[in-house]
Amino acid sequence: MNDINDFYQEQILSHIYGPYEIIFNLFLAFILGLSISFVYKKTHKGLSYSQSFMLTNIFVAVIVCMVIMIIGNNLARAFALVGALSIIRFRTVVKDTKDTAYIFWSLAAGMAAGTGSYFLAIAGSVFMSMIAYILNITNYGSIHKSEFKSIKVNLFYNFV
Repeated sequence: MNDINDFYQEQILSHIYGPYEIIFNLFLAFILGLSISFVYKKTHKGLSYSQSFMLTNIFVAVIVCMVIMIIGNNLARAFALVGALSIIRFRTVVKDTKDTAYIFWSLAAGMAAGTGSYFLAIAGSVFMSMIAYILNITNYGSIHKSEFKSIKVNLFYNFV
């Protein structure tokens, strides 16, 4: 009898999402995934650009949002999900290490949206977008001259 009471208490304490909250969480994850893929498209340099990678960013954000809502506060569901997902094997080689960062960004956005941390999801994505654009504009990490600096120098010489 004690086990039944414990189970009942666990179900009461676990967060149950309402239909509107589920739709809002999924929609926010979709919008964040879309914005992440847009930033990726605008800041991508190199030969390994792929439309499927952009779609993957959107899918990952929405799927992780769903997974987080499924798990809720239930530890047993979390372990069951780990066991179920351990069957999946990923054999895709990531060609650009920056692509991995975008996947983690999509994961984080989906997790934040799924847990209802809306401000964190939006503020974190805006902050990451600014970082991506700044690093792209300044051509940070490149051995060659920065495009940003050459534009700045050209503007300086045009006014002198």
